[in-house]
Amino acid sequence: MKKIAYIAGGIIIGIVFSTTAGAFADSVKSMVGKKVTGEYSIVVNGKNLSDKGAVIDSRANVPARALSEALGADVEVTGRTITITSGDSTSNEGITSSIPSTGNNSVGGKSKAYLESMKKGYESEILPPLVEGLEKVTKEYESVKATGQEDVAALAKQKVNDYQKLVDDAKAELALIDEALLTAK
Repeated sequence: MKKIAYIAGGIIIGIVFSTTAGAFADSVKSMVGKKVTGEYSIVVNGKNLSDKGAVIDSRANVPARALSEALGADVEVTGRTITITSGDSTSNEGITSSIPSTGNNSVGGKSKAYLESMKKGYESEILPPLVEGLEKVTKEYESVKATGQEDVAALAKQKVNDYQKLVDDAKAELALIDEALLTAK
């Protein structure tokens, strides 16, 4: 009789774990398969953080806990929500005013300080290396194309197209940031 109870308990535990694992996997899918275009050091008030930031699908991603702790803010994770609060309400002046979300603008609703930081990052850290890479692969494509090797030229052309898409995506994101900054107060 105890064997049956153990088997039934094992089956129930197995069902619970497989159901919750599936639900967790569904929530992670949004980042799975996204293209990471770079890893960057994070500097807060002149000090390097040990954790790195990444650019994923033309968006800067930073570790919330490390960044918040460096700024002296409290971090609380409740369910699927990360809440960051500052102990000093006066230091948030100018940061708390949010830009209203404008339909298709993915950066709408972000704070002015956040948008200015994103713009600076795109203009100094993201776009220049992408443009430089595009120029490099375009030169490579032109030299391969001149050799008459069509199969190699096709691969080089695909590389140019990939870089061009990354540059176009970064420029589009920068345009959205500029648009959102126009409505900032």
